[in-house]
Amino acid sequence: MFGSGRSPKLMTPGRWVLLGATVILLIFLMLNLYYRSVQSSVWTEQKQVRAQALEVANLTKISQIDKHIWDETSWVVQGIDDQERELFVWVTAKSAQVVPASDGVSETTVHDNVAKQEPDARIIRILPGLLEDERVWEVFYSKDEPVRKYYYAFYRFEDGSFIVSYDMPSKFSDD
Repeated sequence: MFGSGRSPKLMTPGRWVLLGATVILLIFLMLNLYYRSVQSSVWTEQKQVRAQALEVANLTKISQIDKHIWDETSWVVQGIDDQERELFVWVTAKSAQVVPASDGVSETTVHDNVAKQEPDARIIRILPGLLEDERVWEVFYSKDEPVRKYYYAFYRFEDGSFIVSYDMPSKFSDD
């Protein structure tokens, strides 16, 4: 009577594409909202540290902000002040210390020293931080021994001298 007797398809190929694109967009939106909710406290804390460092050290430019957690949580802000001096600002819950970069050794110097002392080490990262209220460079590296092991080594910020090293236990080693 009305043609072939078949009802029109509800889901045409165009509608499937539209539905798929909508689902993908919703998943992306939900992941984005989740990421933002997880990171918001970190971003808020970083913003407060940034403002404190700008105020305490009269920084005109911030080049790097690192969060360091060991004995206590500290933030280290690197930047340039209004007199074009490179500064480090160590910020803790209790205080903020401003130290000219020239009063300490550079990250590059620490890297080179570790590479000389541990030639088979693969340096993963070097961060400024605090160890028992002393300004330090934390070096995280690995070495391929019978199994790959990871180490944290600490060097004084002021002169680059070695303080202490900790090796991380490996579930595959006999240590």
